[in-house]
Amino acid sequence: MPLNFSPLKTDLLAVAACVLALPLAWELDAPSSCLLLAVMVSSLYGGRRSGYISVVVGAALFYVFFLTPKFSLFHPRGEFLRLFVFIVAMVLATELIAARHRAEESLRQTQTKLAQATQTATIAEFSASVVHEISQPLSAVVAHGQASLRWLQADPPDFANAQASVERVVRDGKDAVGIIKGLRTLFRRSPLQKAPIDLRPVVSEVVSLVRGRAEKDGVVVEVQLSKDLPLIFADRIQLQQVLMNLVLNGIESMRDVTGRPKTLVIHSREQDDMLLVEVRDQGIGVENFDKIFETFFTTKESGMGMGLSVCRSIIEAHDGRLWGTPGPVAGTVFSFTIPVFREHTA
Repeated sequence: MPLNFSPLKTDLLAVAACVLALPLAWELDAPSSCLLLAVMVSSLYGGRRSGYISVVVGAALFYVFFLTPKFSLFHPRGEFLRLFVFIVAMVLATELIAARHRAEESLRQTQTKLAQATQTATIAEFSASVVHEISQPLSAVVAHGQASLRWLQADPPDFANAQASVERVVRDGKDAVGIIKGLRTLFRRSPLQKAPIDLRPVVSEVVSLVRGRAEKDGVVVEVQLSKDLPLIFADRIQLQQVLMNLVLNGIESMRDVTGRPKTLVIHSREQDDMLLVEVRDQGIGVENFDKIFETFFTTKESGMGMGLSVCRSIIEAHDGRLWGTPGPVAGTVFSFTIPVFREHTA
């Protein structure tokens, strides 16, 4: 990959490479190999412009120092054929390296577009899941409303059953409102609303929402939660956001994994007065855990606006901690702690 140098520095790189190759070529009596190596170095690290400057400089040095007779401006016709072959070899090397750089740049652009398409697809799948969740209470509202009308239109009217149907309408309407509020909170940060909650249904909802994405990528999601799991004191929606982001990251990291099981495990256990939750994947792993938490991804149309730095801030706002470690065999383990609910916690 070319270095991010100014044009002047890349020009100096080309000249320096040829000048340094000259004594080596003289010592080894291998001018073609050494000067060709200088051209390749200039093209690799300085780009196409630097490569062609080294072609010109290398050809001039080859002409003056290595054509027979040496140190002469005039040479037999056969020596010019030797020079021509050398120049063609240098030009071909420069063009091949330039083509490689173009292919790498094209690959980077393609990967960026694929990443954006993946984010869009994730939003589409998530939206479809939300629509499905909302449609259930709304369908129930309609059904119970129709039932209450039938009870009221009966002769004589059955007020008891009609009242029960109306109560169910109110209950299902509140469920729908809760889902809509959760969706709004997902894209817009809101104040914490801590309450005693059970982690199990939160995890179940996240797994249900990502099931389609996991199956598409061949990932098996395993939930390993203790049966006697204590209640935690947290904001249900924001905790769900954190889990959603960690699970989606884990699935994404295993997309291209081959040769080992693509398994994502959600595990939890009580640790002192905290509940420890772990999301383990078998993906490509992380090189620098400090940097990934420093990165902040703002909300965009094609993204969920839920970077790991935001996840950490949410967990810290719950008086917990979020960190990452390498997996025991492969992949990554993201862990966070949440306070266990006690009567004095609230």
